[in-house]
Amino acid sequence: MSTHNPPSPRSRRNRSRASTIRHRLLVRWVDAKFIRRPRIYLVQALLAAAVLVAILVAEDALTNGAIVAAIASSVAVVFFAPHSVASSPFRIVGGHLSGVVAGLCTVGAMLLLPDSVAANQWAIHVLQGASLALVILFMTVTNTEHTPAAGTALGLSTSIPRDSVIFIISAAVIIAAVRIILYRRLHNLI
Repeated sequence: MSTHNPPSPRSRRNRSRASTIRHRLLVRWVDAKFIRRPRIYLVQALLAAAVLVAILVAEDALTNGAIVAAIASSVAVVFFAPHSVASSPFRIVGGHLSGVVAGLCTVGAMLLLPDSVAANQWAIHVLQGASLALVILFMTVTNTEHTPAAGTALGLSTSIPRDSVIFIISAAVIIAAVRIILYRRLHNLI
């Protein structure tokens, strides 16, 4: 005779309730689309990393961190939401061009200030804020809204090295070309 008693319905219910809670917590923190199709997420993340590395290596980027972050953000937008309006090639290139123009404007304003004022930390912060306001205005007026371009404007708000401008424009063109080439194969991950 077996002394093994089957679990009572109540203990099964408790286990299923605990399992449901664990499942809900997992689904809350992990996108359900990722659980169903993780390969797409992994491939696009790796492609984004490869594109950024290729841009940085090809251009031998020795530019400031804000500009590299702006370009990395553009790559992320293209691979995160390739079918969104913000990742259109026109907006990628136009947004970063707007950032360059905003940087030129704030550097021009800085050159008009006396050296004692231009060296003041408050003046630098005001110029950085002005570059953000200008890039938002320029992108809105030209219909080239691309959020990562705000980093371009910030990176160029106090100095405009020619190498940085060349890096930004060529990187934006490369990102736009990659988006055009891979557009049909990429999936929105949101």
